[in-house]
Amino acid sequence: MVKIRGRVTLFLSALTLVIASGMIGFYYIKTISGESFDIIDAFTWTIVTLTTLGSYTADTALETSLGKLFTSFFVILGISVFFIGAPLILVPWVEKKVKNVLKPKPISIPDKDHVIICGYSDIIDEVIDSLRIHGVDYVLIDNRKDMIDICREKQIPYVFGDPSDDNILTKSNFISAISLIAAMNDEMNAFICLTADNMREDIRIIAIAEKTQNVKTLYASGANRVLNPKLIAGSILGRRACHDYVIDVSGKFATFGDLEIRQYAIPSDSFISNRNIRDLEIRSKTGAIIIGLWKEGKLLLNPDPDEALSEGTTILVMGTKNQLNSFHRLIGWI
Repeated sequence: MVKIRGRVTLFLSALTLVIASGMIGFYYIKTISGESFDIIDAFTWTIVTLTTLGSYTADTALETSLGKLFTSFFVILGISVFFIGAPLILVPWVEKKVKNVLKPKPISIPDKDHVIICGYSDIIDEVIDSLRIHGVDYVLIDNRKDMIDICREKQIPYVFGDPSDDNILTKSNFISAISLIAAMNDEMNAFICLTADNMREDIRIIAIAEKTQNVKTLYASGANRVLNPKLIAGSILGRRACHDYVIDVSGKFATFGDLEIRQYAIPSDSFISNRNIRDLEIRSKTGAIIIGLWKEGKLLLNPDPDEALSEGTTILVMGTKNQLNSFHRLIGWI
C-alpha cells in the first residue's frame, strides 16, 4: 500500500498538472479570440473554475463557444480531481487514526521480582496461568511476529526481539528479575542460557529441552534446571499405569498472605497409606491442617478425622511455609 506521504505527493502533482493545463487552455482560447490577457488572468480563471465559484471578471471570462466548452470540461475535471484526491489522502489517514485508537496498548513491563519467559507456546500458556494464580509478574520475549500478535490479544506484557540478545534482555528488566525460562528450540535455548548466565550468575535459569540428548548441553550453557515435558509426561503416565503413585504432581496450589495451600499425592509405599487422619496427629505435630482430599475423582473438603488415606489420594494441606516443611519431614518426603 502506498504510504500517505506518497499519496499526498501524487495528489499535489496531479493538481499542479491540472492547473497548468487550465492556464495553457485559457492562454490558447484568448489568443485565438484576439483578446488581451496576462498570466494573472490565466491563473485566476483556472482557480475560479477548479473551485466552481463562477465569479469571472470581464478579463477572465471565456465567452466564445470554444471557451464555454472548455470551461464546462474544466469544471468536471476540477470536481473529479478533488473528489478522487481528497479520499485518496483522508481515508488512509482516518483509518490509521482509528486503528491506533482501537489497537490494544501493550501492558507495561514489570520493574522487578518478575519472571522472564523466552518463547511462547501452549506449555507457556499454562505457565502464565500458574504465575497469575500466584500473583507473580512476568514478561514474554519472542522474535516471531505472529506470537507477539497473540500476546497483544491476550494482554501479555512482551518485548519483541531475540531473547539471546543481551540488549533485549536488558529491556525486559533482566537485572531485577527473579528467574528466566528458556522455552524455544534447544539450540536457541542454549544461546539464551549462555547470555543470561554471563549477565547474571545469581539468577535462576530454567530451560525446556525438546530432546533428551540436549539436556547436558543446556546445563553446560548455564541452566540451573532443565525440564523435558515429554519425559515428565511419559514418566507420570507410566507410573499411573502401574498404580505407583508418586509426588510428581505435588506442589504449591495457592497462597493467602503467609498461608499456602499445597497438594501432595500419596505414594504407594508411603507409611501414611491406609491410615486415617486422626492417627497421624498432623496438626498437633506440625501446625499444618488437612483441608481437603482428592479421592476417587471427588473433592472432599474438611474431611472427617477418621477418613482413611489410601494410595493415589491427593492431600490438600494448608499452613505457613515452616509448618508445611515440618509436614514434609513428618511424612518422610524430604
